[in-house]
Amino acid sequence: MPRSRTMSSLGSRLVLGLAVAVLGALSISTVASATGPRSAAERAFLTDMVGHHTMAVEMAKLAKEKATHQELKDAADKIGTTQTAEIARMQSWLKAWYGHRASIKMSHGDEQQMHMLENASGAEFEVRFLVMMSVHHAQAIERARAVRSARIHPATRKLTGDIIRAQRSEIAQFQEWLVDWYATS
Repeated sequence: MPRSRTMSSLGSRLVLGLAVAVLGALSISTVASATGPRSAAERAFLTDMVGHHTMAVEMAKLAKEKATHQELKDAADKIGTTQTAEIARMQSWLKAWYGHRASIKMSHGDEQQMHMLENASGAEFEVRFLVMMSVHHAQAIERARAVRSARIHPATRKLTGDIIRAQRSEIAQFQEWLVDWYATS
């Protein structure tokens, strides 16, 4: 093969390789910018909220089994369905945006609270559940509000707004039921 043809072929391959590298770099930067901001606050919120929601789902399962009021069973079913979907969404965002999934572990205090709830029945169960879930929801609202001041993805911002609205409404409903069902005159 003549030398000029070899050099020409080598030059073409070099230009082609360089073009592929440039296009690859552009596509990487496009993908990175399409995913939006990356922040430690958002990552921590999503990771924490997966565990937090998991406890709420477990509490809701108990309420579906043990509650005596159908309204509470229905509310527990809604909590379980909504928060299970949110867990899946947050896990997928953690994987896509931060390259990991949240591990799910309850703290010792959470385990103790769950044990107290598991051992209750009837009115005692319902009162404990309504109070515990109200506190649990208030904690989620506080965390959702706090992360909104950080640089977060629009999807996370929407989720935090959804959490704040839904859980504020549920707390109000739980307080109403506590008064209607269990307040003594």
